[in-house]
Amino acid sequence: MPVSNPPAAAAGSQPQAPELQQLVALLGSLMPLLLRFQSQTLEQPFHQAGQFQPSPFQANLGNFLVSNPALDHQAAASLVADITADSLRNLSNYLESNVGSHPGLESCVPVVTQAARAFAARDHAQAFNLIWLAYRLIATIRAIDPQIPPLRAAGQAFAADPTASIH
Repeated sequence: MPVSNPPAAAAGSQPQAPELQQLVALLGSLMPLLLRFQSQTLEQPFHQAGQFQPSPFQANLGNFLVSNPALDHQAAASLVADITADSLRNLSNYLESNVGSHPGLESCVPVVTQAARAFAARDHAQAFNLIWLAYRLIATIRAIDPQIPPLRAAGQAFAADPTASIH
């Protein structure tokens, strides 16, 4: 007989570090706000003079998300992992580009290295904490030496409309 809820079974079979559980719980507290925003976003186009009809998947999406805490947990854990990976890439590229010309940034390298090791060990909570520490260090170093470039150069910043780049 097939498993009736495979994500729940998978989520239950993998023990989570308390820090990851805490991050997932924090992200879980955002769910009501995100769901309200999602329902407003999904409903608005459907009420505009019949421009298009939602697919059965789109029409049932809100109910599906609300009724499956195991999927919420899985999505939150994936989000934390993606945020951590993207932040690590950003920090690594930034330090690689700027440590040579700004020696004050050298103190960030061991922190980012530790974060990368924690991420590789799938300790996303520790990696996230270390990334936060690296961002704080860079902000402090930049406050002392304003010649050091920001983490996100003007060309990397999101456009005024973040959906403009979504295809």
